[in-house]
Amino acid sequence: MSATLDYHRSTNVPAHGTDEDEARTLHTHPSAFKDYGDAARVPLETSVAGPILRDGAAVVRTRTHFGHPGRRTVHFRGYSSAGALYPVEAYVAASDGLYSFDALAPALVRVRERDARAAVAAAVDASAAEFVVLTGLHARTGWKYIERGYRHVWWDAGTMLANLLALAAADDLRPRLHTAFADGALNEALGVDGVTEYALAVVALGEPTGASAAPNHPTNSLLRAASGPRYPLAEAAHAASSLADAEKVREWRIDPRGEEPALDRDALVRAIGRRGSVREYAQRPLPHDELADLLRWAEAPVPADAPSVVRQVVTVAAVDGLEPGIYDPELNVESTRDEGELRDAVGFAAMEQEHPRDAAVNVFQMADLDALAGALGDRGYRWAQLEAGIRAGRLQVGAFMRGWGAAASTFYDEEVSRVVETDEAPLLMVAIGPR
Repeated sequence: MSATLDYHRSTNVPAHGTDEDEARTLHTHPSAFKDYGDAARVPLETSVAGPILRDGAAVVRTRTHFGHPGRRTVHFRGYSSAGALYPVEAYVAASDGLYSFDALAPALVRVRERDARAAVAAAVDASAAEFVVLTGLHARTGWKYIERGYRHVWWDAGTMLANLLALAAADDLRPRLHTAFADGALNEALGVDGVTEYALAVVALGEPTGASAAPNHPTNSLLRAASGPRYPLAEAAHAASSLADAEKVREWRIDPRGEEPALDRDALVRAIGRRGSVREYAQRPLPHDELADLLRWAEAPVPADAPSVVRQVVTVAAVDGLEPGIYDPELNVESTRDEGELRDAVGFAAMEQEHPRDAAVNVFQMADLDALAGALGDRGYRWAQLEAGIRAGRLQVGAFMRGWGAAASTFYDEEVSRVVETDEAPLLMVAIGPR
């Protein structure tokens, strides 16, 4: 039995269903940001991670949003987050302290004195000049998506990581993504409780410099998450997929299969700053060669301690030189389809939304979850969702680098599998089209 498979099947959405809590109100809307009070902000340049977080995860624009369930001010950040709920926080473990990233300022907030790297290094069983640690708060996204919000936590972390890894590679920091770590030890190192807020992933930046102090774990109330709703299915899945100690970490991980591709940093920053959820597309085809180039980046190795488990499937409605149909990421045809029928099927599978129907292509991140559980255990489920988010994040930023639009979407699970003719489970999808 697998707690993560039980969780996943229990949170699938059937045709004509909903993934939203339709009874939610603005009175219960959680804050998307930590409250640091009067704590002193530290310039981002204090840390090598600071500029990466500024350019990859900070607020890029603010506007007032009108819609269900009411009027609210929304802060948009440089990565994709359904409903702008932002259930992911970032911390920096550096030689002179532990910092929390204030995305609104943007700035770093020192929450612990002294070298913070040793405690993180012990939990991850790895070393680095600095570590960026991402944590998740299900209550933020659970306000809208209830139990299924646990999936969104991982997707959001993945889209943020797509930015951070690309920027770190552009800064020649040779990033390494650690998905295996001793959960209890890493949560303790951050001062979070592991239930309402819990570690998701660690990015190691650069080579270690100097000796780290011995690990210390003082509590810090500033980092404590506020109490809120509990999600027992997600909590059971998360507990079942936790690793107890460094020995389990070493058993689970593999060596990275490649380096993060090095892209032009200025072009990345411009695209991240412009990126948004584009839902209207011009009715003209995408150029074949540029799409193929984007898909190559989306498919490139992630410098992670786990094997790739996500298969991307492309539905093509309008691409120069291609018949409408189902394609692999190298744009080899798997089956041809009538364009109108394909657009209608994709739009319906994407919870009856118009933008996937109108898009030139949709890219689906798929995985065989039964085989994954057998090969990698429950921990593999976390990685599958995270990898889907990273590849979806690359697609969105890469689309904006080319002057196109893109938007991620959720879906009716079984309908997606039916459209792309597979028994695999959908994890995420991205619509892409010209503007």
